[in-house]
Amino acid sequence: MDWSLIISIAALCFSAITYVVHDRRIKKQEGLINAYQLEKIDAEKIDQKKAFVKANLIKGDKGNRIIKIFNSGKSAARNISFEILSENQNFWILNQDVLPFELLNPQEGTELIISTSVGSPDKVKIQFIWEDDSSLSNKYEQVLTL
Repeated sequence: MDWSLIISIAALCFSAITYVVHDRRIKKQEGLINAYQLEKIDAEKIDQKKAFVKANLIKGDKGNRIIKIFNSGKSAARNISFEILSENQNFWILNQDVLPFELLNPQEGTELIISTSVGSPDKVKIQFIWEDDSSLSNKYEQVLTL
């Protein structure tokens, strides 16, 4: 038997096996990448329907504080209200009649003025409640330092 023929057939078989193994590995990786991309797209679609309402506190003049309520999400927030969860409520919200706020588009905000006095708490815990395209009952709790 001719040794060159045997070596050629062995090399051909080795090349074919290497190609099949490599091809399977590439297809498995492509499948994982495609699954990841689909999950990412689904998460982005869900994220596009969510609003996120939160607040910052700004010091005003003469003991007043301004609570800047804003929507940092990607969808409009509707029927926005908030509850004060702190027990010591020795302060007054001067323009509370604007709540519940009908609509806050993404990156928009509104302001509430709080008047503090001696004996007012250092921190106040509040909870925002709103509706958006993803849910009719969204909640977010936040602690603000007065």
